Amino acid sequence: MRRILLAATFLLCGATAGCGESAPYPYGWFYRFVVELIDEGQPLTIDVVIGCGTQVRHIPGEGRSARAVWGPYIYGVRTKSGHGVLVQSPNVCDREMVKQPAPADFLPLVLWAPDADNLEFLVAYLNERAYEQPVSKLKFVRATITDARQSDYNEWRATKWKDNIVPTSARTVDQMRSYFRSGGDNYLPESADVTSCRRDDAVRAPASCDPRSEVRMECYSYVRMPIPEKYRDRLRAAWPPDHPRYWLFSWPEGNEILSHTHDTMTEAQRRGLWTTEALGLPTFYTGLGIKRRSGTGNLEMRPSWPSSGEALRIPFRIETGYPWAGDRLFTQSTIDIHADTSDGWDQGFGYCYRDLSFHYLQNKLTRKVAPRDYRIIIDDQLVGTTTSPTGEFIAERDEYLWKRLSFPLQYELGAMQ
Repeated sequence: MRRILLAATFLLCGATAGCGESAPYPYGWFYRFVVELIDEGQPLTIDVVIGCGTQVRHIPGEGRSARAVWGPYIYGVRTKSGHGVLVQSPNVCDREMVKQPAPADFLPLVLWAPDADNLEFLVAYLNERAYEQPVSKLKFVRATITDARQSDYNEWRATKWKDNIVPTSARTVDQMRSYFRSGGDNYLPESADVTSCRRDDAVRAPASCDPRSEVRMECYSYVRMPIPEKYRDRLRAAWPPDHPRYWLFSWPEGNEILSHTHDTMTEAQRRGLWTTEALGLPTFYTGLGIKRRSGTGNLEMRPSWPSSGEALRIPFRIETGYPWAGDRLFTQSTIDIHADTSDGWDQGFGYCYRDLSFHYLQNKLTRKVAPRDYRIIIDDQLVGTTTSPTGEFIAERDEYLWKRLSFPLQYELGAMQ
């Protein structure tokens, strides 16, 4: 009830309506969110006070409705070594915390940046096992969520908010404006590699000289999908004679096998693997946290709903992604897709960046993508080549198919302010 009484009433166009920016709104109730980590052997505490507000919207053809929004959606700090560590605030503003308290083992989405001054490439920690791997830069200790007051928020804004390394706009403009979103002023760091405004008959660049401003950041990874025995003959029939560990499998046939959801889920449970998030909409961006092996750790209340963190993700990067992209791609005949598994990379990580394929490969008049060969590379070893921009399914022996997934670093209910 207090959320409705504290509502900021204004007209809000839906995220897909495209009818203009929403006006700034006040926050009316608050929570303190504290994340404790170990960064390269040193304790690191990230303290955030979450502001909650209410949006009242009126979509044409429907009655007015209200929904809770929160901010900051993502907050980051600089470490002593110059890296960046970012946390996604939990979506607690539309939750009755007294009746539904956050679990004691709550695990938020955490992102690590090699350079705190340049957030164009991030490593996402997408499973609790990721923190246990040799490649991990971080160790997770705990995260707590407690009630806070307006005075706590005001003090935090006057002090620790200034340490935020995520570029933000003033609160006098659209609070949903995001560094990670496409369009508008994204506060992008300068780059000598993507400043070309090349235009020709084959590929036409957008009006902006920096194509990154046209693309949102997403986090990319594969999920290992275990294949039930009754479908594995299909893989064996196509397995190359030398039986490599990794090889490419038909996209249409792989989709048909994975469409048997019940069989895939049963096999996943038999093997002790969690894959429900790969069978539904990935939920990392909704701020519900990461499900742990214990079955808790996140805020999802629907037992049968796909939960972020159930799958052990494998990060990958494509050559059209920034910071690897450059003007050579206008004419280059092959595009490389790299996945990493060694030293624990296959235990729950994702790579976050902007994929500039539209700029380098797509004709802006016809919308056709210039044909390219895509080389699939795992741990620096060539697995195969395909003409599909999404890559064929990667098969692992005759046991798994790797499914490609991504999620954005933005959410329509999560403000950056």
